[in-house]
Amino acid sequence: MRKDLKQFVEDHNNRDNSLEYECVNTLQNTPWRVNKFVLETIRACWDSGEQWVGLPSRDNIPLPNYPFSVEPRHLNDEQKKEFKDFKALRNTIYSENAKNMSKRIQVERTLQLAEEYETMDNFWFVWQCDFRGRKYPVESFLSPQNADYSKALLEFSRPATILNDEDAKWLAIHGANVFGVDKVSLEDREMWAYINIENAVNVYNNPYECKWWQEADKPWQALAWCKEWAEYNEVRLRGFGEPYETHLPCASDGSCNGLQHLSAMLRDSEGGKAVNLTPSNEPRDIYADVANKTISLLEKENTTIAKELLKIGVCRKLTKRSVMIVPYSGTRHACREYIMEALEEKCKGNNPWNDDFFEPSFYLSGFVWQAISEVIVSAFSAMNYIKEIAKLYVDSGKIFSWVTPTNLLVRQDYKENKKRKVKSHISGSIIQLTYNEEQVDTIDRRKVLSGASPNFVHSLDASALTFTVHECIKDGIIDFAMVHDSYATHSPNMPKLNKRLREAFVKMYQEHDVLENLFTKAVAELPDGTDVPRPPEKGDLDLNDVLKSDYFFA
Repeated sequence: MRKDLKQFVEDHNNRDNSLEYECVNTLQNTPWRVNKFVLETIRACWDSGEQWVGLPSRDNIPLPNYPFSVEPRHLNDEQKKEFKDFKALRNTIYSENAKNMSKRIQVERTLQLAEEYETMDNFWFVWQCDFRGRKYPVESFLSPQNADYSKALLEFSRPATILNDEDAKWLAIHGANVFGVDKVSLEDREMWAYINIENAVNVYNNPYECKWWQEADKPWQALAWCKEWAEYNEVRLRGFGEPYETHLPCASDGSCNGLQHLSAMLRDSEGGKAVNLTPSNEPRDIYADVANKTISLLEKENTTIAKELLKIGVCRKLTKRSVMIVPYSGTRHACREYIMEALEEKCKGNNPWNDDFFEPSFYLSGFVWQAISEVIVSAFSAMNYIKEIAKLYVDSGKIFSWVTPTNLLVRQDYKENKKRKVKSHISGSIIQLTYNEEQVDTIDRRKVLSGASPNFVHSLDASALTFTVHECIKDGIIDFAMVHDSYATHSPNMPKLNKRLREAFVKMYQEHDVLENLFTKAVAELPDGTDVPRPPEKGDLDLNDVLKSDYFFA
């Protein structure tokens, strides 16, 4: 074993990581079972060969036939242009078919596993931590952290009892959330669920004919919710003569969680307000805020392309993914790629650019990036500081490391890789293989700097999850479905979970000045004379506001 790795293992073993062990063991102790209604429906839909939202196409998209009666070299100028479009279309379809192949394999393997476990009353997942403390099930297909249909196939084996409408509140809210009705108040979400009882019942009775659930943002989880909501309301309408036993995980999601952590560590009141760290009557939508700022910037431009973009409409869908990647060292290049995908989806076949979205996406990305920097100024300040400290470690030849609030030692151990080529003879042919060989003595500067801020933030959301599970255990909550910034348990226990996750977040940042700790560690570990900069100044955000914010996680 490398000497530095041996030292890291010794350091890790000497640390008190009992909170992390407790969290992983608690997640592992949650028993699951297969949702047979969802499994039966997915299998029937998949086997039908029809296209269903949330599943890849089961069959390849047919390639268009060659449209001419003569060879390409005999085409006239007009036909050559048509031939060029023909080849572009074939390439697009070919790429789509290749992309769908891996998705099909994933669906088939997930269904196969679900069918193997269908008869079991209980089964468990093995969980593990990555180097930042984030928790993942080891299983790659059927898992509470995988695709929408995979999550929908799972439900808690242990039930929780719903005795009244208050116990069912988060079951109702969860339904609105998976349908995409999540930009309104919690009360309106709950009301939406009751308004749509009949729709849920119709879906449960015949999901193949009543396709209302296919309109949802997360259609397969919506299908699972329709079953649970229909069954619950059948009991409810009988006057609660018997309790309803619910098995469905109901989730509460963070509002752009990476930015929540960056705003909290710098006590940024403006950024905190944008990502619901402060109370409000309705949820703040940072993606819409950035879209509105982008519109105001475009309106000042007297260019044809700006007018075309404004006519098409700049909405939150065009800005969402660009905003989401900011805490994880997203670049303007990545921003352009996400905008191009969103433009293609929004207006394919109905745009002034003949479906060539490179120029408008490049143009728009500049304004979106400027809008992001104006809406969340402090986030960039924190990210740049973390990157600056990482640079000092690299320049000193040391591995960038820090300690999380849960006392986990994180090492960003990225080494450079050197390509090696190996020639081999197989069946009379020379085969040349290329593989990467780690250079144990050389730090990969680019990977360290690009990964510094994302990994630091990921380690903090992992710590918040660990503290939340620790506090929930005290309330007797023992079943969890956790996905980094989405915490789920049974509906009757969701009020306790929501209270505990807010308390854990606030306590973590009140008791741990994570940037100051990063500074102190750097001063102690870097060579004498290294000019380690102080962390950015903090703002005036009152962390206790998080305790009163209904939409911090919702």
